[in-house]
Amino acid sequence: MPRSVEMPEEFGSRPFRVTDALRAGLSRKLLSGPRFWTPFPGVRVPCTLPKTLRVRCEAASLILPDNAAFSHQTAAELCDLPLPRSTAKQDENEEPPTPQVIVPSETTVPNVSGIIGHTGLDDEDVIEVGGLKVVAPERTFFHLATTISGVHLVILGDAIVRHWSTLETMIGRAAGLTRRRGIISARKALELVKPGVDSAMETRVRLMIINAGLPCPAINLDVYDERGHWLARPDLSYPHLKIAIEYDGDHHRTDKQQWRRDRARDEGLRHAGWIVITLTADDVFKRPQQTVDRIMHYYRRRSAALTQAA
Repeated sequence: MPRSVEMPEEFGSRPFRVTDALRAGLSRKLLSGPRFWTPFPGVRVPCTLPKTLRVRCEAASLILPDNAAFSHQTAAELCDLPLPRSTAKQDENEEPPTPQVIVPSETTVPNVSGIIGHTGLDDEDVIEVGGLKVVAPERTFFHLATTISGVHLVILGDAIVRHWSTLETMIGRAAGLTRRRGIISARKALELVKPGVDSAMETRVRLMIINAGLPCPAINLDVYDERGHWLARPDLSYPHLKIAIEYDGDHHRTDKQQWRRDRARDEGLRHAGWIVITLTADDVFKRPQQTVDRIMHYYRRRSAALTQAA
């Protein structure tokens, strides 16, 4: 194609099939050149698009059968669910994870280089996310229970019941799945999954407290003063003891407005007689025992005072 000829929009802004480009008049030489990258045989992507998982999945959808859906880790990432991996931002030159797809049991698993295929898809488990067919998070939870467990699986479950499903639905699905790989891990994790959790770190703090032998704290429960005025909604709390536990991520320090709101919140709680325990990532990852000891100290002290008052 002469350089003066403008690239058709459909071949310059999204993945496309080579056959479609050839029919539109693009030359094989151009399609093999530096203006495009090749995620899969017979597919090209403009180099102006990043090599992200999302773009790779859009490219894969062009050559997958209509009854296929993205699954497992790929489904989790497309639904923006937390997974046990590095939180570092993917470098623009780094290759994204290999897409995973699943098809119904009676369908042949796609044999495409650069795609991992599975079988056993139920049509009722398919949703659409940004134009892509994806396995619903409540089913993805059980798929991933074969490869992740413990705190990571509870974090995943908390996120799913926060944004995608209900705990009752998840437990019902678990009851209907028997003799499946990972089902025991999934059921154990669901015993600890709670609705209303805002972040993975809140889940970590809650599990750390429970594993220390303390009762499960309330999650994001509204606190009011004696006159009925709203004070705060602590991440975790023991309302009967007036103990609030807050996890502050880095943005709580770097965002001035957030920092001021946090301080006003803490001051209001303390004025109402609450103990406010503020935690950071170091408290969770580097000093877990000291952190648990601190929480337990206040829990026991307040419990003893409550008993004496009674």
